[in-house]
Amino acid sequence: MKNRIRILPVRVMAAFLSAGMPARAGQAPADTLKSQPVVIGRQFTLHSKACGNDRTIYISTPPGYGTQPGRRYPVFVVVDGQWNFDLSGVAVGALSDNGVIPPMIVVAVHTGERRDFYLLPERNPNNQTGGGADSLLAFIRDELIPFVDSRYPTLPRRVLAGTSYGGVFVMHAFLSEPDLFDAFIAQSPSMWWNNGLMLRRTEAFLKAKDELHKVLYVTVANEGPGMGVNALAEILKQNAPKGLAWRFDEYLDEIHGTISYKSTYSGLKFAFSDWRSTPVRFETKGDLLAEGDTVTVSLSGEGRAIRYTLDGSIPTEESPVYEKPLKVTRPVTIKAVPVFGCGIPGALDSLALRVLPGLKAEKKTPKLVSGMRYAYGEGNWDLLPDASAWVPVKTGITHDAEMKERKRDIHFAMTYTGYLEVPRTAVYRFHLTSDDGSRLDIGGQTVVSNDGLHDMVSQSGKAYLEKGLHKFTLSYFQKDGGFGLNVEYEADGMPRQAVPASALRCPEKAGE
Repeated sequence: MKNRIRILPVRVMAAFLSAGMPARAGQAPADTLKSQPVVIGRQFTLHSKACGNDRTIYISTPPGYGTQPGRRYPVFVVVDGQWNFDLSGVAVGALSDNGVIPPMIVVAVHTGERRDFYLLPERNPNNQTGGGADSLLAFIRDELIPFVDSRYPTLPRRVLAGTSYGGVFVMHAFLSEPDLFDAFIAQSPSMWWNNGLMLRRTEAFLKAKDELHKVLYVTVANEGPGMGVNALAEILKQNAPKGLAWRFDEYLDEIHGTISYKSTYSGLKFAFSDWRSTPVRFETKGDLLAEGDTVTVSLSGEGRAIRYTLDGSIPTEESPVYEKPLKVTRPVTIKAVPVFGCGIPGALDSLALRVLPGLKAEKKTPKLVSGMRYAYGEGNWDLLPDASAWVPVKTGITHDAEMKERKRDIHFAMTYTGYLEVPRTAVYRFHLTSDDGSRLDIGGQTVVSNDGLHDMVSQSGKAYLEKGLHKFTLSYFQKDGGFGLNVEYEADGMPRQAVPASALRCPEKAGE
């Protein structure tokens, strides 16, 4: 099967890029401004044996595509791609970017000049419409889907959508090839066509099915009963077999030409209503103080199953399914994803288990006093700055990390140094909460990293500390908005609590 490919750019805002626009005072003329197209997908031309002609398709991939080896995606197929490609990509992006549905590959099929022929299932002798839907469906089944699967990392989970005559095509696929797709979105389908032929076929199909595990979402605009969609909803109400998840929505504030986006958006939400973006939760018992020690790791999540790996790779459908707590006796990185219907993964998360270093207490220290030494500096950063990247403008001793020594509320950094006294030898778990970034180092090793721009977010880490004094550095930076910094710790027999001022010491003289 030969094919041609070209990049499909979005429409450009000509009013701003046109050389004919006068420049405002202080602005460069429009024809001297640099611009480039924003690519939203690719256009392919496939020669179809089923249709006997060339077919144009458009394909877009989700943000971050190709950055996670092993990641696979469901496929959203929409007909009338000449109109629906842009809006389908926008709907998928708005939902998947916010964790409502999984990221998807969008495939839009251009229906060409003979649109009614390829979307309607049989020839209507009265108005000479239809007759080629089977050939278009064969093209999708035998040529398009293999083409997409061979070139993109797809999951065996597909959704089909179409509007008006395209909605009739969706219903035709639902009746004749129900196993080809997992969900069907029929948007204001023209069920009146050919004297209600598709209504009669749908009723007969549903009555013959005892069980059907599919999703069907049907909508209609403010077109009234004459569209035949209300009759379709009544047929579904009376005859839907066990396992069919279906829903009918009337959008009375939409007209036939504006129904597509809202139907696509709501239909995808309904089709993936069992999917969640919440990652797997890890719970551990025990610590690796040396190789051979045992850590028990329990996984929990909202999916139907959890797949995991122990080698740091992204879990696939071939990865083991979590069934019972894992016994870990060596350093590993566990990656896990919850799995939903048809193997669709949720959000990836990981847990790195390392041998906890045994940090010895300091044997020799300078003369110490209560508190911590602080250094305050100013600058604009997105990550914790290196010590060489800023010069302190204020230093001294403080007894807490409330940053009262700052001179402003944005664009500053703080570093606290000193010695932490722990009452006994044990594994201590530290919790570092900050807005923006922070890091806790003990004995020259990073115990907790909470770097970057974010709200008040907590990160945790462990250290095996010998009883006594341990040298530490607590680093923090603030960019814009709110700010805050809290440090807590806990150990067996010691509940989680803020690190008390009584446990902090620092050199009496600066620089020691």
